[in-house]
Amino acid sequence: MRILLQEMKKIFHPVMLLIFVLINLLMYYFFIDYYVSDFQNGRPATDIYHIGVEMIEKYGHELDQQEFADFKVVYQQELKKADEWIQANQVLSEMGISSFKEFQEMDQGVNSSFDELSSEIMFEDEIDLFWEIPERKQIIEFVEESYRYDNMLESPSHNQEQRIQEVIDSGMINSIFPAYPVEYNFIEISKYIMITILVSVVFMISPIFIKDDKNNMVSLQYTSKVGRSLFKWKIVAGLLSTFLITTIQIVIYYSMYSTNKIGIFLDNGINSFMGNVYWYDLSFLQLIIITIVLTYVLALSSALMAIFVSSISKNYISLIGIQLPIFFIICFLVMDGALLGAALLINQPQFIAPVLYILILILSLVVIIWKWRRERNQDILH
Repeated sequence: MRILLQEMKKIFHPVMLLIFVLINLLMYYFFIDYYVSDFQNGRPATDIYHIGVEMIEKYGHELDQQEFADFKVVYQQELKKADEWIQANQVLSEMGISSFKEFQEMDQGVNSSFDELSSEIMFEDEIDLFWEIPERKQIIEFVEESYRYDNMLESPSHNQEQRIQEVIDSGMINSIFPAYPVEYNFIEISKYIMITILVSVVFMISPIFIKDDKNNMVSLQYTSKVGRSLFKWKIVAGLLSTFLITTIQIVIYYSMYSTNKIGIFLDNGINSFMGNVYWYDLSFLQLIIITIVLTYVLALSSALMAIFVSSISKNYISLIGIQLPIFFIICFLVMDGALLGAALLINQPQFIAPVLYILILILSLVVIIWKWRRERNQDILH
């Protein structure tokens, strides 16, 4: 235990901790902050969010046929209010515009006066009705057109079509869960949190063997049985440190994410007429939990790989040269949606995520076990 604590003290050296904090501040400022401070800012993101909240408060977690009929009544009422607002506007009346439909169909660029007034109404005055009505209409059209997912799949495979039909037939499709901004915001912020954790883990864990090698400690360690077992303790120290680093970052970043007021959607299914279709039947809360679990798996696997690379590297140049390709491959897979929660979407092949995680886990375990066995029998001269 004393050896373990000593190795962890080396990892959490004050200088390393200071750089770790600076790395996280920079990553937060450049990549994560936007998805916290700008959530539901801008149109129509704000309007879709408010419509989703309004529907949950009025109808519950799902929308049945009777409630959908009521939603269409509300749409007509909102449309009538917009018509009355337009008719009360003298400038629009003089242009011959008397309804919201005519307002939408007015060609941009034909009448400069209309363009200026339209811009003022939509972007300066930000009349909520004019933003909400098109979103309500789009929801109605999507439901009435039997849930077309052309935005996700141009040429769906048989399995994808079968999954979509399964979600529709089971009624899961009636869940109220806006893909934008709620789902999109979570998926994007999770990617950048994962990359921030990877950067932190690789930075903190990679020097775990290099320092001993530079101080000519390896030869001395090989002369005793306790010294040879140090490799095992370094692995344990690296994994425990990674778990601690990952946990701290997850708690901090997802606590910040929770300020986005997404609590009302946690119990709602993620397969939704307002969103997308997933391969699995999950609630939003379950998707968050799975994403966090997958984050731990990637972080710990990356730590094992970093420990292995550190053990075979003789200097920092070789360490960086070997680590960078591995790091960039993982980051590419995360950003491409092949890992984390985005991998569960129907537009990703269903087997991709499980296969990738199995490969990453097996590869990291195989190389570290191979190196561990080699260390136990390695000649001191090598």
